[in-house]
Amino acid sequence: MSQPITEQLHFRPASEKPSKEFGGRWVILLNPCDGWHIAQVLALEEDGEVYHVGVYEFAGGEFEPHDFYVAWALLPDSINLANHFEDQRLSPEIREARWREWTASISK
Repeated sequence: MSQPITEQLHFRPASEKPSKEFGGRWVILLNPCDGWHIAQVLALEEDGEVYHVGVYEFAGGEFEPHDFYVAWALLPDSINLANHFEDQRLSPEIREARWREWTASISK
């Protein structure tokens, strides 16, 4: 049985923008109006040179520091964290049965 894990988040002010080393990592943003948002740090390159590092939503828009968020923190690696809870996943048999059930329900 999986055991709980404690992870620490280190919040940084919006003025401390993510660097290119964080490219591809996921962050949690604090928006003072509506709370938490999940985003990804992207380092945009051209000809092997990074020309911009920003924090982007899933749909592709950039979240602007100060305008949209006031603080941010790197999230733990999701693959490593998910592997810790491997025993919590559905078995392949149950997953397959649910898939068949769902596809049958939408084809009626």
